[in-house]
Amino acid sequence: MSGILQALAALAPSTYTIDYLVVAGGGGGGTTGGTYTGGGGGGAGGYRAITGASVTSGVGYTATVGGGGVGQPNFGGGSSSNGTASSLIGTGISTTSTGGGKGGVTIIAAGASGGSGGGGAGWYDGIQTNGGAGTSGQGYGGGRGYPIVCCCSTEGTGGGGGGAGAVGGAPSGLYAGNGGNGSNWQSLGTYYAGGGGGAGGFYRYAGSGGTGGGGAGSRGSGGGTAGTVNTGGGGGGVAFDTAAAGGSGIVIIRYAGAQRGTGGTVTSAGGYTYHTFTASSGTFTA
Repeated sequence: MSGILQALAALAPSTYTIDYLVVAGGGGGGTTGGTYTGGGGGGAGGYRAITGASVTSGVGYTATVGGGGVGQPNFGGGSSSNGTASSLIGTGISTTSTGGGKGGVTIIAAGASGGSGGGGAGWYDGIQTNGGAGTSGQGYGGGRGYPIVCCCSTEGTGGGGGGAGAVGGAPSGLYAGNGGNGSNWQSLGTYYAGGGGGAGGFYRYAGSGGTGGGGAGSRGSGGGTAGTVNTGGGGGGVAFDTAAAGGSGIVIIRYAGAQRGTGGTVTSAGGYTYHTFTASSGTFTA
């Protein structure tokens, strides 16, 4: 009888544990359409890092990679957008990260809520706008936008988009808000989900993008910097041009030892095998 039990045990599917990262697309930056105003930076895509999840050999798990949001066109000829969600879903696993919030636009628009929130727009007539809220466990809120009076000139400056590791910055002195920094997954040295920088007016300096793919804002009539592809970084805000797009997200799966599963781009480092998904969707088969 023991031999039969051993044979049945050998035929049973095996399980093993994985760590994985799911980062959504970053939000698009905002624009105000005025040289002396500043749009908010886009919020980073939601960042969710899971350790010690159990998978079953031969079972498929669907990885979906969200795209970055569109930056606001100048003069309102269209609309900016939040980033798109990313996910890893299969038997025993269901993890979805929320797309980053778009940056604030025009006179009264606050930054949108998302995985991390977009920064608020800044106007020169005293109006202040709030940054959007982040999603608990995924990212932080965006910084507010507001006018700065200096050197006999009043200009609006945008707030920075929130990141996975920090809130978006508010304008200070001559500078718009910086994007919030992202997070360093598994302390491997690569950061993801940084917020986009807010825009400065003609006499104000733009905010920098947060570490982890956040795009820098622009000053005056210049264009902002897009969030880096496959980081979930938020797009930079602008004053008088089309705002920058957010960066697309990413899904990464790793486990100890030699390759056991299939799907995605497979690499090995430090005693682990990695499966990286950068396209719109794919399947990890354990």
